[in-house]
Amino acid sequence: MKGKTLSRRIEPYLYLVPVLVLFGIFTFYPLVRTAAMSFSAVNSMGEIVRFTGIKNFQNLFQTDQFWKSLQTTFLFAVCLVPLELFIGLVMGLLADNRKKKSSVVRTLFALPMSISYACGAMIWLLMFNPTAGLINSLLGRQISWTGSRGLAMVMIIVTTCWLTAGMNFIYVLSGLQSVPDELYECSRLEGADYLQTVRHITLPCISPTLFFLLIINTINAFQIFTQVKLMTEGGPGGGTSVLAYSIYESAFVSNRWGYASAESIVFFAILLIISILQFKAEKKGVFYR
Repeated sequence: MKGKTLSRRIEPYLYLVPVLVLFGIFTFYPLVRTAAMSFSAVNSMGEIVRFTGIKNFQNLFQTDQFWKSLQTTFLFAVCLVPLELFIGLVMGLLADNRKKKSSVVRTLFALPMSISYACGAMIWLLMFNPTAGLINSLLGRQISWTGSRGLAMVMIIVTTCWLTAGMNFIYVLSGLQSVPDELYECSRLEGADYLQTVRHITLPCISPTLFFLLIINTINAFQIFTQVKLMTEGGPGGGTSVLAYSIYESAFVSNRWGYASAESIVFFAILLIISILQFKAEKKGVFYR
């Protein structure tokens, strides 16, 4: 009896072993390895040579490029996240027709989800081409989108908003579908117009969904890399070199593995702090039914 009881207690944990093994290999080990490298001198082969303490972190905080990349990353996030949420909300409201199924519209809105970030970045890079691009043709002007920092950031922001629109739309639409019809009926009886209904009924009801998207979009905005690598390569003059791209350059271009590891640890700490602050603010703006 004792053996059967013990096996029943152990059995649920055995099902977790494959997941723990995968997480250990692809998540926990790289994290521990990166932390160890951040406190060490590392050769060009990625091998730890000797322990150096906090020297890599001291070099990092004394480098102007790090602070510039950090500033650029925050600027991207501040511009991107509200736009992404707004676009997803507007698309969801446009497609949320309960009386008439608008499957074609929903398919078109969700279409960007089927395109990889690399393909999407290349498509938009061609559209922003200064000589033969569609954007300049529509504007009737010859604009060099990679010629200045502001225009290059606009190009990346537009591309990223389009790439994430499908995901945001799907989540917002699912949240809208869960709002009870009785609330909208009461709103109509009270004489509320559309904007009042959205403000006082729709937004509070889907606030958990919007909060989830806020977390996801913030993390994605800070981790932006593919668009920067393919469209601007951090230019012009390092004006679009975000932290993720700076880490890539430090590690794979300059072979400064210890420095790049320290940069990654700081990046991880920043994301962790931002996520904690967002969860602290959850109680004030999120309403659960």
